[in-house]
Amino acid sequence: MVATRRHPDGDFPDPTSSPPISSPSKPSFPITKQSQSPRSTSKSHPQSTSSGYVHQAPYSLTLWLLVSLPLVLWDTLYVFFRPHSMPGGKFHSPIWTPYALYGTIDYVYGWPAWNEREGFTAAQASLNAVETVLYGYYLWVLWARGRAPHGAGQRKDVAWFVGAREEGRRKIVENGGLAVLLAFSGAVMTVSKTALYWLNEYYSGFAHIGHNEFLTLVPFWIIPNGAWLVFPSYVIYDLGKEILDVLNSSSVKAKRSA
Repeated sequence: MVATRRHPDGDFPDPTSSPPISSPSKPSFPITKQSQSPRSTSKSHPQSTSSGYVHQAPYSLTLWLLVSLPLVLWDTLYVFFRPHSMPGGKFHSPIWTPYALYGTIDYVYGWPAWNEREGFTAAQASLNAVETVLYGYYLWVLWARGRAPHGAGQRKDVAWFVGAREEGRRKIVENGGLAVLLAFSGAVMTVSKTALYWLNEYYSGFAHIGHNEFLTLVPFWIIPNGAWLVFPSYVIYDLGKEILDVLNSSSVKAKRSA
């Protein structure tokens, strides 16, 4: 009876010893499969974010800046050169002759504001100077680093820059983020300053333009000053949308790579 109980212990293997024999073969394949998948996905993220920011300059923005910047510079210099740029001054004719009429329509630019030492005229002209620098940098970047799509039309001249040739109307700028940011900031300044100009008239009881007939104000004050509200607002929308698209795209890529 004792021998029959010991016999199975010697002839058959212990059941507890069988799992170590089969266990190494079962997890070997899943471990190898899981270890390869993170490596394959991690390689794609640097490639998707390695390319730099590419800005395609809106033709409407370029055209607006080429038209408005000379006018703003002309206006700013008139203010800074007062009273010599005003009627009777040594610099008035022929550069600033039109201000002889405009100064009688908008007293901000005429003798009443100068005689009363009103500071708003020079203050808004100082902001004009800052905006001109911001916009000027954007245009310089377009000229220095701009190119046509797909490398076409690489010859740069005035006709290309102003968009007289078709390839010049779709300028591509690589790594132009700073220029876009400064142009966007300049547009925000332009709209804010022009809105302040309108509000200053409203809250002062139209002290500077209230002496005019409405039909006089429409072509000489409302339309010109309204243009500096409408077009810069479109610039804010266009460049702001582009900036948001880039930020959202970068956020998505960052979440994927995390």
